[in-house]
Amino acid sequence: MRFLVDGMLGGLARWLRILGYEVRYDASVKDNDLLAIAREENMVLLTRDEELYQRAVAKKIVSALVVGETEEERLAQLARSFGVRLETNMAETRCPECGASLVEKSKSDLADEVPEESLKLYDQFWKCSNQSCGKVYWVGSHWKQIRQTLEAATRLARLKL
Repeated sequence: MRFLVDGMLGGLARWLRILGYEVRYDASVKDNDLLAIAREENMVLLTRDEELYQRAVAKKIVSALVVGETEEERLAQLARSFGVRLETNMAETRCPECGASLVEKSKSDLADEVPEESLKLYDQFWKCSNQSCGKVYWVGSHWKQIRQTLEAATRLARLKL
């Protein structure tokens, strides 16, 4: 499943990429262009704009009006509506920034790109395959918050079934 996310849902685009989904996000894309891209590229349009959502429905474009106020609520809605998996798998996770695939790298490959303390504390690292992005990731202390968010979204998704 591939998603096209409107400019109001940049945080959700990042979460979906972390979960391994292909997501196209550009806050500057106009509504008419979003509709055309969703149709031409067979992508699910996610929006908080009710008018855009109604236009998508009228054109028979698969879409969702995302109504949650928190990322947990939004992720839960997508889990219920589209079967979005609320679990991370680093083999599938995409770069949250640009959406490119991640490649596992050794510590020695990243010695100049990762803080020394992180190199000491962690063993696995991944780098964005998009050379113009090139961000490096590791499962550090911030993953506790990521897991908590996904667990909360899972609970919410179950409550509303």
